Amino acid sequence: MTDTSAQRSGHAAAETNTSRSAELFSRAKQSIPGGASRSTVLTDPHPVYVAEGHGAWITDVEGRRLLDANNNYTSIILGHGDPTIDAAVRAQLERGTAYSMATTIEIELAELLCERVETMDQIRFCNSGTEAVMGAIKAARAFTGRPMIVKVEGSYHGTYDHAEASLDPDPSEWGVADAPTTIAYAAGTPASLSDEVGIIPFNDAVAAEAVIRGAGERCAAVLLDAMPSRVGMPAIEQSFIDAIVDTAREVGALVILDEVISFRLGSGGAQALLGLEPDLTCVAKIIGGGFPVGGVGGRSEVMSVFAKQGGQRAAVPSGGTFTANPVTMTAGLACMQALDSAAFSRLDELGERSRSGLRRAFDESDLEWQVHGRGSLFCIHPNRRTIRTFRDARHTSDEAVTMMRLHQGLLDRQVLLSNYGMGCWNLATSDDDIDLFIDAVVATAADIR
Repeated sequence: MTDTSAQRSGHAAAETNTSRSAELFSRAKQSIPGGASRSTVLTDPHPVYVAEGHGAWITDVEGRRLLDANNNYTSIILGHGDPTIDAAVRAQLERGTAYSMATTIEIELAELLCERVETMDQIRFCNSGTEAVMGAIKAARAFTGRPMIVKVEGSYHGTYDHAEASLDPDPSEWGVADAPTTIAYAAGTPASLSDEVGIIPFNDAVAAEAVIRGAGERCAAVLLDAMPSRVGMPAIEQSFIDAIVDTAREVGALVILDEVISFRLGSGGAQALLGLEPDLTCVAKIIGGGFPVGGVGGRSEVMSVFAKQGGQRAAVPSGGTFTANPVTMTAGLACMQALDSAAFSRLDELGERSRSGLRRAFDESDLEWQVHGRGSLFCIHPNRRTIRTFRDARHTSDEAVTMMRLHQGLLDRQVLLSNYGMGCWNLATSDDDIDLFIDAVVATAADIR
């Protein structure tokens, strides 16, 4: 489908100072620093304010229908307003939303996840991916008695100081390629961060071995996302996996796999597809069925740090007023039960249709663009350079402008995508929706090149 003058005029109206979105943003800035509680929703000239969502589409407050190629940053997998989840949650709402006691539904979701993930003997729930990663790091420190972690340059693991080290360093701060400098992301982060976090480049097996060995007996864990979105979603190389796992074992450190996003690749997550056997796994997003959730799972021996021992408090106490609340657990169980092998196969088809379609269209249009990804995930790059690491994927200033213009131009053509090119599909998406998306991306790219 091509864009129409009506679609363009609708977006133009949304950009004026008299639009509903502009009014809401102006109002929001009076009571919310920056105008929104999530930095990821902030785009120029203002955020897209959503009124409702159904299936693969959302409708904003201006009345525009937009194909959702973002899906709340990969957390929506069955579709907006999915009837199965909706029915389960409505039934739970009649019984209450949260109690100061345990519920059976927490056990059922834990059993399902432990059954699907071979490396997960037990799981402990929390309320976000950030909390899951933070809990896994604390567990690794408690289990090993060591203070340091090693993580990948540019990889996003939430907003914990140690997990977001070197998330998006300026090139002037990078240091040498095979031993990147540890750079704080948030202002005010303690200087001790550089002693507590080592940085490795993605897909560099030799560098990974050197940094992990250099950390040695101080290293509690290596934190890895096998398909890091902020690194551009390049395919992980087997030599890199082997280097991390083998060297971590050699120095007595744990391997923490962040599957907050990649768990949507299959019933056993990315680790089942890659043959990866982490000690701890962090999950979130899809396991909550559209509600806030997180979880840390792993070998019983390691997970024991979360349990009381001999009447004493746990080595790593954890809680939270809304942790494992019955609404989230109910939605999560309904969602995960619906994700059978046929569902994951369909998600794979949607992702492959979008990636192969974009590659073909880029070639036919002589556009020097590319796309990476796997399963229902994809990431668009406005270049053709080889991407193996964060430094390869990081946008130049001109490319950053191009991606912002892509985001804005796609809104003209009824598509919502993140402003850095990462996206995914939910099961309510149709083949026609994918074709509309491909046409919109290529038409927008042609306009701005």
